[in-house]
This record gives sequence, structure tokens and C-alpha cells, in this order.
Amino acid sequence: MGLIDYTTNWIKGELFEAKLIVAFGVITIIGAFIFWKIGTTPNARALFIPLIVVGAIYSAIGGGMLYSNPKRMIELPKSYQQDKAAFAKSEKKRVEDFQYGYKISKIVATLFFSLTLIIFWTTKNPTWVGIGITLTYFGLAGLVVDYFSQERADTYYAEVLKEIEK
Repeated sequence: MGLIDYTTNWIKGELFEAKLIVAFGVITIIGAFIFWKIGTTPNARALFIPLIVVGAIYSAIGGGMLYSNPKRMIELPKSYQQDKAAFAKSEKKRVEDFQYGYKISKIVATLFFSLTLIIFWTTKNPTWVGIGITLTYFGLAGLVVDYFSQERADTYYAEVLKEIEK
């Protein structure tokens, strides 16, 4: 398999992940409306706005990925055919440039989990509890998504390095 095959597989994985992220966002928004409509307690109803926000954020992230990655499916094979060595070097830089995002998502998740604990220990206010639950939900979903994304990126990066060494 050549580097372009690994590139194509990586992009296909990103597109699949994007679809899952959009679905997660939409399901979260639907869940918000269910809590709002059917929920009978203040805590259930307090989840409405935080879940709408999280759902909208995830839908936007996934939508952005669905918008940008199909362009790559067209552009990258052309770049590869023009100059394979330059393509490998540019892919190495591109992958290295977004690796920091995985560390940031772990830090953000840790902060969100900590904030949730602080909220639960210090207040019983339904709005704040709803925000706390949603922070944890957002952080956990981000960790799951980035876990698989980082795995794909690491595998792809290893193949890019092999190509450069040739």
C-alpha cells in the first residue's frame, strides 16, 4: 500500500467520525427537547439549554469536518501524484501541527470534570447542576472522539515517516 492509500483511509476515517459527531450532536439536541418536554423535575428541565449548546457545538464540529474532508479526498491525490516526497513532508507537518489538539482536549476534559465536581459539592441549584452534567458529558464525548482520532493520526503519521525514510 502506498502513502496515498493510507491518506485516503485516514480521510475516510475522519469522514466516518464526522458523521458520528453530527449524529451525536443531533441526538443530544433531541435529548434536550425530551428533557424539556417530558421532564417533570427542575433538574431535568435545567438540562435543556446546556444540552442544546453541546449538541450545537458537536454538530458544528462534525459539519465542519464533513465540509473540509471531501475536498482533501480530491486535492491530496493530485498533490501526491505531482511530487510524492514533497507530499510526504507536507503531510508530516500537517499531522504534527494538529497533534497539540489531543493534549488540549485531555486538559479541557480534566477541567470540565473538576468543575462538575466543584458544582456538585457546592450547589444544588438545578441550572448549575445541569451545566455540570453537561460539562462532563461534553468532556467524555470529546475524549472518546479524540481517542480514536489520535489512534488513526498516530498510525498515519508512522506511515508518513516510513515514506520519508525511503
